[in-house]
Amino acid sequence: MAVKKTREFMIVNRRSKKALQATGLDNGLPVEQAAAAGTDAQLWTAVETVGGVKLFNKATGKVLDVMQGGTENGTWAQTWEDVDGESQLWTIENVTATYKKLIHVKSGKALDIVDMSEEDGAPAQIWESVEGEGQQWKLAAAQTEKKPAAKKAPAKKAEAPKKAETKAAPKAEKAPEKKVKKALKAEPQKAMKKAEAQEKTLVKKEAPKAAAKPASKPAAKTTKTTKK
Repeated sequence: MAVKKTREFMIVNRRSKKALQATGLDNGLPVEQAAAAGTDAQLWTAVETVGGVKLFNKATGKVLDVMQGGTENGTWAQTWEDVDGESQLWTIENVTATYKKLIHVKSGKALDIVDMSEEDGAPAQIWESVEGEGQQWKLAAAQTEKKPAAKKAPAKKAEAPKKAETKAAPKAEKAPEKKVKKALKAEPQKAMKKAEAQEKTLVKKEAPKAAAKPASKPAAKTTKTTKK
């Protein structure tokens, strides 16, 4: 039988909206749910084989298994190296066009989350198949890194010099205006000072001379009459 391998995908629980992930590289470590991030620990590949499919984890290279090959309700899921055991086989059953059930071949039970928890770190287990979103999973395509949108930086930078030129022009024109105004103000002040000085000199020249005092009258001559 030719082996068919699917692309990588995340196994996302319908109820919790969280992804199934491996918790380490060693055999026997539990599988848990966590916020979907598309990390290698959350990526799986389905490989078809006789009797079902094997679900390989990208980070560990190990397959989805059930602890100690158990078949009882509440037995936890784990990752283990591929040994071609029946406990490592699963079938994928359609529930809707989007959601599936993962059925453990050896036990006939469905994969779900302990206590139907919606918290990060809650472990996966097998349980008898029942209706409900807790046993429904979406095989979501691996998240790809979003490329940053192309920025039109060159166009914006090209506009910067234009703005600088328009601002510089008015500043250059204002400088001479101030000098002219100062010069104009200085000239009338000098002219006024000169006019005041001229007026003062004219006033000094035109000032009337003090009237001359009349000459003192000659003393009256007294003629002495001589007695005869």
